[in-house]
Formats: sequence, structure tokens, C-alpha cells
Amino acid sequence: MKTFTTAIKKALFICFVLGTSFLFAQTTYIVNNNAGTSADFTDLQTAIDTAVDGDIIHVQQSSTSYGTINLNKSLTLIGRSHSDASYKTELSTINFAEGASNSIIKGFNITSGIFDAYLNSNIISDVVIQDCWIQQLSLGSSETYNNLLVQGNVFQSSVTIGANTSNVLIVNNIINASSLSFSMVDTLLFANNIFGYYFGISISNSTPDLMNISNCIFAADYSIDLTVSLSSSQGTFQITNCLTYNYDATANYNFATDNNITVSNSQENIDPLFTNRDGTSGSIGTSGTFNPSLDDLTLQAGSPFGNDGLYEGYIFKPLGTPTGLPSLKIDSYDPTVPKNSDLTVTITAKTN
Repeated sequence: MKTFTTAIKKALFICFVLGTSFLFAQTTYIVNNNAGTSADFTDLQTAIDTAVDGDIIHVQQSSTSYGTINLNKSLTLIGRSHSDASYKTELSTINFAEGASNSIIKGFNITSGIFDAYLNSNIISDVVIQDCWIQQLSLGSSETYNNLLVQGNVFQSSVTIGANTSNVLIVNNIINASSLSFSMVDTLLFANNIFGYYFGISISNSTPDLMNISNCIFAADYSIDLTVSLSSSQGTFQITNCLTYNYDATANYNFATDNNITVSNSQENIDPLFTNRDGTSGSIGTSGTFNPSLDDLTLQAGSPFGNDGLYEGYIFKPLGTPTGLPSLKIDSYDPTVPKNSDLTVTITAKTN
């Protein structure tokens, strides 16, 4: 019954967030910092400062980072992708501040991280972070968050959820971080994530409450026995329907054992049977990174895992092309054509 209720809460929250994006009159802006291009703005922070609640800002691909932004309005920010070679939109830092409620962030490569602005103890509600590559996520230390959806991202360094949070959904992500720290777990849904750090993962629950981890795959590729470390001085862990596997044939990967840890319906050191895992550096479980060109992390028909894993209820985008938005990509063209002749261009359009 608890699982059913949690699933309903998740569905209602997502519907609410999608609904709120249409409550405001919307103006769409284009930001492009490439030389010689035409756009509404070349600087993303200037676009944010100009926009009003409900506006949408599309940020074009560039080899130059758009830097650090302070988000203090209800905006939708959409990059082109986080890892698609010539179509990557890069930021350094996003700081959430008062006024950022009902914001949506999609399709960015965020090289430093997403943080509190550390201005005041403000309440920020109904935020969506999807389809991004994020070095570090640390929220809820100074600002207060209610209803936070973190979905379809690739995390590279660490994830910290502070005590000033409630109703947090962390689902369908690839987590290459070596450690995760939670100071709120009683209204946390943590499910359908893949952990790929090569040397094992450490998860800390600094509350007296039960932390549920469900439908997750823990993958590593290292020549010694590894452990999913679960630490809490007061709280407890419930591991349900999860799987571990060490791709090094000489070693194992197991869940930690203690009186405060319960593991049920889970499998240890069993190959999840991803559709394709390359196995070279950058492949899931190897170097602590994720190279989307190497692996297909959908599951084969014969997989021992109980559901669609990373793709359960969500179309994960390995390149970080924002879900639910169409994209247009020039695949090829002839740069040299005779005067007054036709230019042949091959274009691919996708619905994503």
C-alpha cells in the first residue's frame, strides 16, 4: 500500500508541475553567445533579469560556457543537450534564490553544480531538473524546497539533499558520484537510478528515519570486492528490488550488512544484462564517468531485473536532449557549391 501511495504522489506532483508552467502568460526568448549569430540575448543572466514569471528561455549550443546564473524567477530554461558533441549547452553554476518556484531546467551541461543561493531562508516550490549533466547537486541547506523532481540526469560528483526539503523525487538518473548524503528521507522517493562509480558508492542517512532505495542498479568494474556502503547513526535503510554487479570476474559487489539495513527482493552480483555495455574507459562502472556513445542501458528481454530500470516510466535521454521537446539537427551539407547553385543540406528532426 505504501508503494502505491508513493507512486500516486509522484504522478500528481508531475502533473502539477506540468500544469503550473501554463498558468502564466509566456514569452519565449533565445540566448546565443556564438559570434555572428542573431538572438534576443547573448548573456543568459541578462535574459533571466529581463524575463518575467512564466517565460521560456532557449539557450543555444556553444563552445563557450554561459557561466554562473542566479535564478530568482519562475522560468523554464532549456538547453540543446548536455553531451551531443556540437549541440552542447554549458553552464558553470545555477544558484536557486527566492522567486525560483515553478521553474524547469532541462538540457544543460552544468560543470560546477546546482546550489542554494545562500541569501535567505526562502521557500522554493515545484522545481523540475531534467535531462542535465550535473557535476554536483546540493540543495536544502539554506533555502527551503518543497516538491523537487530530479529526473533523467547524469550526476558526476556528489548529491546532497539538506534538511530543509520535502517531497523530493530522485528518479531515473545515472549517478557516477562516489557519495550521496541525505538529511531528509521521510518524503523522499529514490528509485530507478543506476549507480556507476567504479569503486563502490557511499550513501549517508543523517536522520532518524527510514530511507527507502528501490529499483536501483549498482554497477562497478574493479578488481577487488566492493560494498554499497549505507551509513546512519540513527536511521535505517530499506533496499527493495535492487541489483549489484561487478563486471570484474574476480570480484564481487554486495550490499552492506547491519542491524539497521534491510534488503528484500534484491540480487547481489548478478549481471543486469544491459542491451550493450562497451566496457572500455567511460563505460558504466569503469572510470566514474558516463560516455553515452559507449553504452545502451536499456535492459535485454532476459534481464533478471524486475522492471525497465533507468527507463521505467521515463524515456531517459543519454545525450541530454530535453524530453518532450522537438529538436532539429543538421547532419550534413556541402560547404562548397557553385554560384547560384542549390545547397544540399540533410536535416534530422526528432520529437524526443
